[in-house]
Parts: sequence; structure tokens; C-alpha cells
Amino acid sequence: MTSSLALLTDALALVGHGSVIIWTMNVTDGMGYDRPGSRFWPRVALLGLVAVGLALLGAMLAGWPGWALPLRVYSYACVVLAALVIPGLALVRGLRRKPAGIRGRTETLDFARLDGRDTLIGPGKRAWMLRLPANEALQLDVREWDLHVPGLPRALDGLAITHLTDLHFSPTYTRRYFDRVIDQVAGWDADLVLFTGDLADDDSAVDWVVPVLGRLEGRFGQFSILGNHDRRHHPARLRRSLKAAGYVDLEGTWTTLDVRGQALAVGGSSFPWGRMPTGRWPVDADFRLLMSHSPDLFPWAASREVDLILAGHNHGGQVRLPLLGPILMPSRFGRRYDRGFFASGRTRMYVSQGIGAKDPLRYGGCRPEVARIVLRASGMPAAGRTLLHEQLDESTIS
Repeated sequence: MTSSLALLTDALALVGHGSVIIWTMNVTDGMGYDRPGSRFWPRVALLGLVAVGLALLGAMLAGWPGWALPLRVYSYACVVLAALVIPGLALVRGLRRKPAGIRGRTETLDFARLDGRDTLIGPGKRAWMLRLPANEALQLDVREWDLHVPGLPRALDGLAITHLTDLHFSPTYTRRYFDRVIDQVAGWDADLVLFTGDLADDDSAVDWVVPVLGRLEGRFGQFSILGNHDRRHHPARLRRSLKAAGYVDLEGTWTTLDVRGQALAVGGSSFPWGRMPTGRWPVDADFRLLMSHSPDLFPWAASREVDLILAGHNHGGQVRLPLLGPILMPSRFGRRYDRGFFASGRTRMYVSQGIGAKDPLRYGGCRPEVARIVLRASGMPAAGRTLLHEQLDESTIS
């Protein structure tokens, strides 16, 4: 084996091993093992993988002939992972097409340029990240979508939903940043306003909930769930704040609304950190909408004939590399449900990149976002639109 080939093989083995560590972190976080008191076994697993990595490095320095057989087999598996599996998955992701019947447009706003960075960055200990060069965390993608839904009752054609998620209120930002975000959606004609969790990362910012989120109103109501970060910051207090802002908590349950003579079921869950929706599924309704903090409930919801799922949690990965896409993705399914639209049978899901972040690093076109989704009955003309009109194009996020 030539020295150059040996170096390449060693590098691929280390890259493959690193991907195993990242996959383990992503999956254990997605299974809810990021909760206090539930981190013992994930930490043991990660320590074991670190030990294996040190053994790999030591064997490389000693030379291939001295490798133990199990370590040699594992290293070959890591080489295959890095050389074939990872590029193959990246290719599949790159070729993924959005489901049919979706049209939208996006406007990107740079608040740092418009308002001045210093007015948006708070005194929090992670605020320095917002000052890093090329960080997109103080920009915002304002997305407006037309979503054609198979079997949507004609009476629900034009139902408009404002979707917000992952605010992560904390002194890392000033309140002005979140006010500027809400400025972009406060004028939307919304039938429903839905917030899908991760409200706060610091108790000192809870007082922002009412003045910020209280500005939004949906014709048929405002509904919310919490997220995994909220479990660390007095969730009962956060629910009281959301209630004071006009939001109905749907954690682990569902409600049925009469919308233009049609039964619209709206449910919510932050599973695995919260409860699964109780009651009989599928719910007896003309349209079923589920707020899920994590997109990992997609297969469960699809098997129960949920029509639309709105989720967040993953932040799109926050940092996305060219060709490879996101690296860190706290999900049982890895990077499968990273951002954008997904479909399975009659079920559609939209995964938002969120608004804030505990560690506000955003690179590779993974900006914060807010979304307005207008439901359209297949074959219906798009008359009566308020914001979605001829400016729409076939753009999507993938």
C-alpha cells in the first residue's frame, strides 16, 4: 500500500468514524435523551466512540500491519461510509423534489443592515456568535406558500395559516429582533396562527411573550405547543404566558373547529418530550392538522391520516455545507426531514428552519424563517388571494 493511498484511507476512516459520532448524537437527541436525567447512556456511548477513535488514530500512527482485526474491519466500514454512503446520501438529497402542487415565494430581509447589528444583539453570553462574519442569524426569510391539498373541501380553499416556531427568547438577542420578525407577519391575513415550540432559552426573557406574540391574531384562533428547550424553563409559566398572549395550548390533545361549515381538527405534540395526542385517531374531521415540535412524528401522523403537519425543532441544521447539506440534525431519522415540504400518501408536512437559536450560528443559506401557508383545493382557481398572486414562482427549499 503506497503512502498516499494509506493517508487517503486513514483520512476516510476518520471521516467515517466522525460521521458515526455525529449520527449517534443526532439520533439520541431526537429520541429525547437530551433531557436532564436521561443523558447517562448517550454519554457512555459517545465516550465509547471517542475511545474507538483514539484507538483508530493510534493504530494509524503505528502502521496498518499492527492493527487488531476488529479495529481493521471497523476502519474498512468507516472508509466505505465516507467514500460511498455519505456521498450517495448527499446525491439523493440533492435530487429530492418537493411534492406536487406547491408554489411559493420568499423575501429575504437583512435586519442587521436595515436596523444596525447593535440594536439586535443582547448582552447574553452567546451573543458574540451573532457578530461572526457572514453569520445569517440576523436575516429572515419571509415565505408565502400555496399548498394544493388532495381532497381538501372546497369550503376550506384559501384557509391561511401563519406558522412560527423556535423563537428561543433569550438575552442573546434584544427584544427588538423578535419585534422586527413579528412586524413581517402581523399584517398577514391569517385564519390560524400556530406556534410549534421552543419558546424560551432564558427565564429573564419570558416577559417578552405577551408583547411579542400577543400582536398576532387568527380568525379562528391562535394555538401553541412547547418544545424540548421549554422543558428546562418552567413550562407551566410559559403556558400561562402563551395563554395571556391569546394562545390555546394543545399539547397532547386536539380540538375541532367549525370553519365555514367544515370540521377542522387541530392537535399538538412535542413528543418525545411531551405527550402524544390523546383520543381516537384518525380524528373524525374534514381536515386534520397537527402541530408537532419535531418532524419525527411524520410517519406516525401519515399512518393516521393527518392531512398537514407543521414542525420545527431541527432549524434546518443551522449550518449547511455545500453538497453535503446539514451535519447536526437532532432527529431519529437523521437528516431525512431537515426542512421544507414532505409528502406521504395524503399527508403533507412542512418543516420550518425556525426563528431563533440557543447557539445562533446560521451559515449556508439556512436563515431564520416565518411562513404563511394557504391551503388550496386541487383544481380550484386561486381567486381571492390576499398576498399570494402572480408574483408566485416555483421556488422551494430543499
